[in-house]
Parts: sequence; C-alpha cells; structure tokens
Amino acid sequence: MKRKTWMISALMYAMVFMACFGVLHVLKTLMEPSGPVSVESSGVPEGTREAETGEEWEEQAGPALATDSQAREPQDEVIRQEGYKEWKKKFTGMWSPPAAPEEPYIPPKLILATDLHYQSALAGDGGEAFRLFVERCDGKVVQYLPELLEAFLDEVIKERPSALVLSGDITMNGERMNHGELAARLKRVQDAGIQVLVIPGNHDINNHDAAVYYGARKEPAPYIDGPEFHEIYHEYGYDQALGRDSSSLSYVYALDDRNWLLMLDSCQYEPDNRVEGRLKDSTMAWADEQLARAKEEGVFVIPIAHHNLLAQSRMYTTQCAMDNNGEVISLLQKYELPLFFSGHLHVQRIRKHKSGPGVPEGNYGIQEIVTDALSIPPCQYGEVLWEEDGSISYATRAVDVSAWARKNGSTNPDLLDFEDWSYRYIQKLISDQIRGVVKNLGADVEHSMAATYAGVYIDYYAGREIDVKGIKSTKGYRFWERNMPDSYLIRELDAMIADSDRDNNYFLLPEEEGWLTGD
Repeated sequence: MKRKTWMISALMYAMVFMACFGVLHVLKTLMEPSGPVSVESSGVPEGTREAETGEEWEEQAGPALATDSQAREPQDEVIRQEGYKEWKKKFTGMWSPPAAPEEPYIPPKLILATDLHYQSALAGDGGEAFRLFVERCDGKVVQYLPELLEAFLDEVIKERPSALVLSGDITMNGERMNHGELAARLKRVQDAGIQVLVIPGNHDINNHDAAVYYGARKEPAPYIDGPEFHEIYHEYGYDQALGRDSSSLSYVYALDDRNWLLMLDSCQYEPDNRVEGRLKDSTMAWADEQLARAKEEGVFVIPIAHHNLLAQSRMYTTQCAMDNNGEVISLLQKYELPLFFSGHLHVQRIRKHKSGPGVPEGNYGIQEIVTDALSIPPCQYGEVLWEEDGSISYATRAVDVSAWARKNGSTNPDLLDFEDWSYRYIQKLISDQIRGVVKNLGADVEHSMAATYAGVYIDYYAGREIDVKGIKSTKGYRFWERNMPDSYLIRELDAMIADSDRDNNYFLLPEEEGWLTGD
C-alpha cells in the first residue's frame, strides 16, 4: 500500500513538473525511496503492480521513473541539496504571482467652500419679517440659498475632488432644521464617492439668533449644541478621522499617505456662543501632537479653521483673527507649515506672515488663504490642486447657477441670469441703505451711487484688484463725496477700494523655485 501511495504521488509530481520545465531528474533525486520496497511488504497484489507499471501507464505518464536498482544507488548529498535549491528557486519563480507594477501616484484635489449660511426654504415665507431679514443680511442671497447649494454640489460631483471641505458657518444661525436639511443634501456628494469634511463656524452651535420668519414675525427656532453637531455630521469627516480632539470638534483627515488636513474647531460656543475665535489650550496641545506625528512620518499637513489666522481687512478689523492667533502662529512656525486656510471674513484674501520670533531665515512664511463666502455674490469657492512636480495651486471659481437653472428647466429669470441678478440685488440693498441716511437725492443720483458701490462691493468680496483712479473718477463716486461725505457707507467704500490693490484669486506654492527644498 505504501508503494502504491508513493507511485501515485510520483505520477502527480511528474505530470506537473514535465508540463512546467521538464526537470524530472531533479524530481528523481528528491522523490526516490531510501531503500527497496518488496511486493510482499507493500500489501499490493502483484497483478495490480504490473498493471500500474506497464505500457498503458507509461503512455499516460511519460518516461518511467527510476528502477529499484537505480533507486538503491548511493546519492551525493551535496548534489541532492544543490538540486533541491535550484528546483525551489525555479518552482518559486514559476508559481509565485508576478509583482504588480507600481501604480503612478495621483495627487489629490480639494474643493473648499465656506460660509454657506444655508437657509431652508421652509424657514421663511417671504413676508415682511423675511424681507427685513434679507435687507440686514450683508448681501447673502438668502432667497436662493437652496438653489445655489444644489448648483454648487452638482459642480463638485462633476469635478470629483478627493474631498469637499466646508469650513464653518454652514448654516444661517445654527437652526436645527437648517442643519438637518443641509446634511441630507450633502449625502449625494458622499454617495458619489467624494468625502465631505465639515467643521463648525461661529454661527452653527448654541446660537441664540436661530430663527424663522413668517408673516410679520421673527420667531426663535431650535438650535443645536456641540454633541448634536457631531451626531448630525459624524459621517462627514469624524468617522473617517485619523485622530480626534476630545475637547473640541477638531480632527485629522488623511487625503492620502502623503497629505493630511488638520481640521481645527476655532469656535467658542460653551457655555454661550461668541463671534470671536480661539483654539483651546487642550486643542493646541492635541494639534502639537498631530503635527509631531506627521513630521515623524514625513507627511505634509494643511491646517484649516473657520476663523482667520491674520488680520486681513481694513474694513473688518475686529472679531476676525483668532484671539490667540499669536500662539497658533508660533505652533505652525514650529513645524514650518506653509499654508493655512480659513473663512469667516466673507472676503477672498491671501496674505503671508513672515515676521516674529521663531521664523526661520529665508523665504519661509505662513501663507493664509481666506476663501470668500459662498453665500455672497459672486458666490465663489476655492480649488486646491497638488501637481506632479510637488507644487500646490489655489484658484477660485464662481458657481454657475445660470447653467444649473437652464439644465434643470427653471423658468425663474433671476436664476437664469444669476450674475446680473446678483449685481442688481446688491445695488438694491445699497439703494435702500442710502435712502435710510439721505432723503430725496433723486432716482438718477441714487442709482449712480448704488451702482458704484455694488461694483466695488462684488469685486472686493471676490478678491479682485480694483482700479482706484478709475473708481474715484466716476460720477457715482463723486456723488458719494458730495452727498454723503461723512457716512459710514463711504468709509466702507474707501476701505474696500484701499484693500483691493492686487488680485487674491490665485496662489502657487512654492512661490519661488527651490522654496520647498531650501535651495
């Protein structure tokens, strides 16, 4: 029986080895028994043995194996071992799957949007209270925020970024209904395979200004706290986080093996909501740990917060930069981080910080990029691209609401020419404010003043360069100087013009060749 088992095994090995590389002589040295096995001791009838070793078996299996006398010949142990090594080497090479070619690295792409101030259509009925709310809403396109969001999300899905980042003030005033509806709308982006990442803004949590507007009444609305924010948005970054801060809604998200986003909760909402931003001491310590870990692993980190790192505007001089921005800057300098993204200001701005203790020599400096509010014309968002050469570019893009309206069969003329409507919308808001300060200016004068202000306003929020001489030589600006020289409105107008001496819509890192390598 033992001999039969041995021969069957030999048959199987011979068939495999002959089919692959024809080295039966190696098989012979490995598989032959150490001594003769008699017919009697095998327990197999003689007739059976003859049938298995006859011509019929040879036709099926190929050349016969070694005879008993050959098997009894002494073998050189060194040859046996070397033959085994050679066989193993060939066998491994033959049957191991070929190594998969290394896939080319695909750099990530990021879309950034901030200050959506999302408002459900169910939060107002268009009545007196709602109209008053719109007039006092700093130019937000409140009545078309659901349509604007849908157009934006369509563009995100079409662009297919690695992630969509929403960096705070994602609802109007933290109303629970607005949070719930926004989270439901974001689901289709996630379902399209694009990770959504959110952090709160100062409007989003424990906001006692949460309200709805029906008829002539503004009525308080339910708002949410920090744990409820996490409950609503946990699948938009928190569930996927590499690490989370236990004392805030901050977390780390890996875009890929080379790049992380440090999503910082800069808001103060415990026990009460405040406009100003600040990173908690515990959050600072946690962030330090994450940055140390990233440095050890050779990972590039981009921090993102709602509040600003630097003072960026002559028009908005308070409540924008974080209260402890100096400490935050020192932490970022410690790890020589080159970029910081924020929102809150509602204005597209780019500014570099180079001064202060601890700043390394050379061209290094933290570059803060503030993306303007999606909810305010021209309704822009930012796109961050990692290039194959290691550089990183940032550029803005306006949501094409008109194209979305046409595609979806809308008959609303405001949506079908959204850019022109936006300009006229801002112009009307300014006209209403002018009338509230100065009476009986005349329709032509009022229209000219409002048109000048609206043009500067949209360009300023969009981060465009403004032609100072050109604006100040217009008839509309001269009407401002003549009729409202001491008004807060002309002070704002002058501040916007003075702040817009360059374009803030594009940035490339490194700014100079060799920056990243120190050459």
